Amino acid sequence: MVGSRRIRRETIEECLVRFSKEPAVSDFGFTGGDPFLYIADIKAAVSAARKAGVQQAFQMTTSAYWATDRDQVRNTLNELAALGLTALTLSYDHEHAKWVSRDQILMVCDIAGELGLRIFVSGTFWNERDRVLDLLPELASRPHATAHNHFVAPMGRAKNAAWPRRYELEPQAKLSCGDPGYYSFSIYPDGEVYPCCAGGFQIEGKLSCGNIRRDTPAKILFAGMTNFHVRMAKEFGWGVLYALVEREAPELRNALPRFEDLDTPCEICRDLNVGLRDQLTPIYHIIEREYAKSRLEQEWKRTAGPEKRNFGGRSLSLAACVNLLETDRDVRLDYLSGALQIASQAIPNAEMVLA
Repeated sequence: MVGSRRIRRETIEECLVRFSKEPAVSDFGFTGGDPFLYIADIKAAVSAARKAGVQQAFQMTTSAYWATDRDQVRNTLNELAALGLTALTLSYDHEHAKWVSRDQILMVCDIAGELGLRIFVSGTFWNERDRVLDLLPELASRPHATAHNHFVAPMGRAKNAAWPRRYELEPQAKLSCGDPGYYSFSIYPDGEVYPCCAGGFQIEGKLSCGNIRRDTPAKILFAGMTNFHVRMAKEFGWGVLYALVEREAPELRNALPRFEDLDTPCEICRDLNVGLRDQLTPIYHIIEREYAKSRLEQEWKRTAGPEKRNFGGRSLSLAACVNLLETDRDVRLDYLSGALQIASQAIPNAEMVLA
């Protein structure tokens, strides 16, 4: 749910079925708004997708506003678990606490834990020193629950606050959004797909990797997983890029966003992609080549096998594979997207999130 728009039940089902056929897709997720506002549509779509052969698990994010009593919560979560729900993120902070009680959060947390679901409790705070555990110290005694702390960034309705505001954050906190190798592709009601979960920043940053109404899932995933601007944010961090700019293109140094002016890697990501995309492309190509070769060498060493192995239907030595990645960008991008692998190697994982 974005603004007054929502994804239709038929579209949810179609996305589940189409994207499930891509080997890189490990699971699905539902967020919003609160997807429990449309739980009947989601259950119907997932049920239909299961009958169509979809195997991947799914997860959900919710405020738990719907939790009224233990029997109702147990019945709801039991039904969702039977459909393949494996993880639940509960949103709780000072703002959510105005209309959802801590008892509701703890009740859902406990029952979900009894059912074997992974639980995350996520809070977004105006003060970077605030913590979910300050509001819910009981979580410390619940080993199945993990608390995540975030702070308000200037997007959505928060833009109407007194910005720019500065948090007392070290530069290290602004270098990367983390979780390397795992990509959350967010599908919006207009069909646009973005290769991260950053809400308004991914839209402002013009990071769309396709639209479900015109592009195939394979094309969308390929565009997202081979975008080295996104990979830089997730896997290497902006510090690596800034160092390479200093070495390869020092004339761009003063055009880079300053860490002291921004608080999140998402803001840096947006400003770099909007303002310097073309100028940074040659640097990303350098990183792309070196990363692909390094990754292949590591995968080769981790897996026992003959001197020559199957790589894209060809029997090649490690040196020949590395040379191919160095000289042929089409092969390199196929490898980075997971479409081309050393025999028996795993591919990067991707989660599809319907917003």
